[in-house]
Amino acid sequence: MKTSRRTTRHGQQPSKRKRRWRITLLILAVLLLGVGILFKLRWRAWFGNVPEAPYTIEQAISRVTLTPGEDFIAQRTITWLAGEQPQPAELLLRPINERGDTLRPITFTPTTEVITSRSGRGCYYQVHLDSLRPGASYLYTIRVQGTTSVAGRFAMPDTARTTHFVYMGDVQDPSVSESKRYFDYLRQAVSPIDFFAFAGDQIEGPTDAYWRAWYASIGDLTRSIPIIAAPGNHEYLKKGFGRELDPRWVRQFGYPTNGPKDFLGRSYFIDMPLLRFIIMDTTDIMGFGAIKQHKAWLRDVLKGSHQPWQIVLFHHAVDCVREGRKNLVMHYLFKDELIEGGADLVLQGHDHGYGRSSTRSASGDTIAPVFVISSASPKVYRNGFDAVHDRLGSGMQLYQRISVDYTAIHYASYRFPEAIAGRPDSIVPESKRLYDSIVIEKSPAGQPRVRDLARDLPERFDFAGFGTDSKGRKKAAQYAKEVRDRKATHTTQRGKEK
Repeated sequence: MKTSRRTTRHGQQPSKRKRRWRITLLILAVLLLGVGILFKLRWRAWFGNVPEAPYTIEQAISRVTLTPGEDFIAQRTITWLAGEQPQPAELLLRPINERGDTLRPITFTPTTEVITSRSGRGCYYQVHLDSLRPGASYLYTIRVQGTTSVAGRFAMPDTARTTHFVYMGDVQDPSVSESKRYFDYLRQAVSPIDFFAFAGDQIEGPTDAYWRAWYASIGDLTRSIPIIAAPGNHEYLKKGFGRELDPRWVRQFGYPTNGPKDFLGRSYFIDMPLLRFIIMDTTDIMGFGAIKQHKAWLRDVLKGSHQPWQIVLFHHAVDCVREGRKNLVMHYLFKDELIEGGADLVLQGHDHGYGRSSTRSASGDTIAPVFVISSASPKVYRNGFDAVHDRLGSGMQLYQRISVDYTAIHYASYRFPEAIAGRPDSIVPESKRLYDSIVIEKSPAGQPRVRDLARDLPERFDFAGFGTDSKGRKKAAQYAKEVRDRKATHTTQRGKEK
């Protein structure tokens, strides 16, 4: 007697539908197990916050910070921290005349706000200064009842001269030692600048200890040189699948409130005689509402600018330089906005490496905007080798000097001098530490063109954090091969150009 195809000696076989369900359930179980393992491995990175130890703010004036208003040549904001409760306070501003004499002081009463974090609180004082004279210098004195007064000095730029500034990517140095050495060097070695521009993650994490570390490293530079900064992801608290900017950030800096309605003081722009400087908070830009707000706002502020140049600063790059990293929102939703809106130079951070890419016209010319990623942090990442980048680098701490005049933007990137025991930091001249250099020039055709002055400068790939096991050695060997391949390709290209 023949047995049915659906039966065996032990009984009926399961139906095809049941077998499919069992396979489906098995696949789902494997996926859930994989997701569970991934969440366990990445939970702290994705959802965990750096603990904040309990702290108290002493009754003394600290963290004095000078920031610009929307009108760079006429407005400044001075913010400071003192104690945990508001006290009677004032700021005395003394103009200095052409002979160097101080004039009668003007008295300002600051606004106050007590900011509460996870483990403590502090009272922030703030004064907005308007109608400052271009080219003038000012002395100021801060007084808070029960504290020792603090003095500072700043100069306003002249409307007719070139703008000079220093741009730095992530600083992120909780130990302070390296970043303090860098700022000490800049204080002594760099020619006068109009402001510092930071691409985020100056603060290692949203804790009072890391805020103290930041101000210990930069020192009194914040009292005399304006700071323009973008928020970075390390300055955010993780809230489940969302994030929330450290409540101290907006109050500490006091930037213009001319950005998208839900990002006031975080995304903003500053008008200077020769350029509009636009800053975006890209950490909290991933939701639909935030994207919609920022796209409309960015389009308006780029198109509405009457300045010859437009520079944009934010944390997360549109074309990442870190190996394996991709920011889909910045690449697919904001890159075209920057190109079509007429940005000339885009300054970025986050990737702890160096990358510079440019735009090509239909005829193949190298044109603006130029996109730059840089870092000044002791923490370094392995770079990738995406062909979009004209120049790459890894394992370096860099600062960039940028000058803007009516006809051109001059950009130069330098390695910080290495620490040499018993010898001054400036032992190696700045010209010997030049890593990258371009000029963006106005073109009669309208679109600014880019001249690459770094074609003969060797690229540096100093990343070595692969580990010593077999897997690490394999990665190191692959990286070395990619470096050799890139060098060979560039040598061939330069030979054809000559």
